[in-house]
Amino acid sequence: MSEPVVSGGTSSPEDALPLDRPPRRGSRLAAAIAPLFVGVLLGFIGGYFAAGGGRPGLSGAGMSSSAVVPAGSAGRGRIEGLRAELLRDPENPKLWTAVANAYYDREDWDHAVEAYQQALRKAPKDAAVLSDLGAAFRNRGEFQRSLASFEKSRQADPEHWQALLNIVLVDTFDRKDAAGAQKAFDELKRRYPDIPNIDKIQEQISRLRAS
Repeated sequence: MSEPVVSGGTSSPEDALPLDRPPRRGSRLAAAIAPLFVGVLLGFIGGYFAAGGGRPGLSGAGMSSSAVVPAGSAGRGRIEGLRAELLRDPENPKLWTAVANAYYDREDWDHAVEAYQQALRKAPKDAAVLSDLGAAFRNRGEFQRSLASFEKSRQADPEHWQALLNIVLVDTFDRKDAAGAQKAFDELKRRYPDIPNIDKIQEQISRLRAS
């Protein structure tokens, strides 16, 4: 089962793992950031992983897309408008991030990755964007690149809990790496014990270790 990732801007760990609705980005990818969730556990996953904007969690393979913004004409119009602004201000990392988020909402992972990378060329230490890029990589099935981006997010901001949560989710649900997941989970629980339903992730890791 695929687990939802948190987008980069959710404001507090307490908002991270709702069981009854898809998580939204707070200020900007837990999760993702974008879509990474364990259906039953988190019930969501989207480009906004643990993010803080408006994208739901990652909508990876096997996940319901009900929480994901549809790729309709409204989304195309939004992207066209943002790209018109970029023509006037091509060095603006916030505009590139907005474009990336719009592509993420449409589940256009390739263009989302390209736009996040453009944003990071202008603002390489933006922890939320690094986490959202990781969520987009995850949604393309590039788990190693996803983890590398989450690690860079943590280096940029050691308090960026979404990136740590996303590492746990990718190792647990995508890579099935019980040892890696346990190590990251132990740090997550020690530093952020108030994340709702966090023990359910431990249950999944324990099942992995026993298999």
